[in-house]
Amino acid sequence: MLALGARVAWALAQPATDQAIDRLPDQREYLSLAQNLLAGRGLQFYDRRFQDVVRAFRTPGYPAWIALWGAHVQIVLVAQALLDASTVLATYLLAKALLYRRGSEIGPLAAAALVAVDPLLIAFSGLLLSETLFTAMLAWGMVCLVIGGNGARVEPQKPFRPGRGLLLWLTGGLLLALSSLVRPSALPLPVLMGIAAVFLSRSGKADQNWPAGRAYNQQHLPVMPAVWPPKGWPLPVGATMLLLTLLVVTPWAFRNWRVLGTWVWTTTNEGVTAYDGFNPDATGASDQSFLGDFPQLKQMGEVERSAYLSDKAAAYVRANPQRAAKLAMLKAARTWSPVPLSREYGDWKRSVVLLAYSLPLDLLVVAGLVGPLGNGMRRAAKVYLVLPAIYFTAVHMLSVGSIRYRAPVEPELAVIAAAAVAEFVRMVRMAREGV
Repeated sequence: MLALGARVAWALAQPATDQAIDRLPDQREYLSLAQNLLAGRGLQFYDRRFQDVVRAFRTPGYPAWIALWGAHVQIVLVAQALLDASTVLATYLLAKALLYRRGSEIGPLAAAALVAVDPLLIAFSGLLLSETLFTAMLAWGMVCLVIGGNGARVEPQKPFRPGRGLLLWLTGGLLLALSSLVRPSALPLPVLMGIAAVFLSRSGKADQNWPAGRAYNQQHLPVMPAVWPPKGWPLPVGATMLLLTLLVVTPWAFRNWRVLGTWVWTTTNEGVTAYDGFNPDATGASDQSFLGDFPQLKQMGEVERSAYLSDKAAAYVRANPQRAAKLAMLKAARTWSPVPLSREYGDWKRSVVLLAYSLPLDLLVVAGLVGPLGNGMRRAAKVYLVLPAIYFTAVHMLSVGSIRYRAPVEPELAVIAAAAVAEFVRMVRMAREGV
């Protein structure tokens, strides 16, 4: 309730004026797309930079979310507050399913608490940006994969239900596939996460022989789920996830073929983003003022524009490999900066708040991954939780870096941090009991 109340209060406090929307150009684009969709003009908006109507510049997921709420800014933000609060629950369930020490609520509650007070997630829930929707879809997709692969069980003592498990597992894959229509860079994620989830169901001797203390005996260790997918399922995991992804994105690509005359599987924004990341004036941040240096772009269609700028970016990387590598590292650093770096949101108050949260979280994540405090979670679970962070870091090393691109993976990292907290508490208790 605390998480929900904070987010709703934040949503209601946000201005819905044109000036507030235009503060971030992405907000205006998403809102215009939703308004045109509701008006029957389709998924399009007028891009003043190119003096052209663009029809595949953004994927349809987030504009459809805005349109679902009538494109009324305050209603959308309140809906996002509710959605982001659901991510807290998803984090709790993910921690409960993956943490080693059963019979204790410390880890799951700590994970939920970390996400509940995450200033980055709260801030983005109050903006017309796709982060909140994508964060929820990623978290719930991962939860469904884990619990579905465990026969619809969160607790190991519950009955194994393969039918419900299969339905949940497919739902998780479908959610991750649908998330690529919200954030196109997530297109390979369903296959990656589906395969990673398989290893959660494979137990080894080291896992079964985990040392047990007086207060945490063998019955508190998890009963490992059966190897997934279940017997009789006709397709391998990777093929299943690939098929789900194709089922989701093919209608979008077909629509683009009908509208633009070519199959666009993601967006025509790819070229702009690529050159934004690799050009002579690039800094690792997004600065698309370079578009004014190419008046010929106004004479091109959006597909041709994207291809032209993609070729320019590739040519720059080939001609300047060392600078391209340096830019890639700068983008990774920007993505994981403990303070906001943008001119719009980089004031000292926001910096102090985010630093006070990010620094302890990062230290706990490191402790939960490589130190003795990481003994409360299996290696396969750690890989599963950290994989989205690795993936999106790599993706944005090839485009532009910003803390907004790490926001969706913070719930998964919070589970790792919570595992470190729970293990620390366990070790303290055992020391007091002289075990």
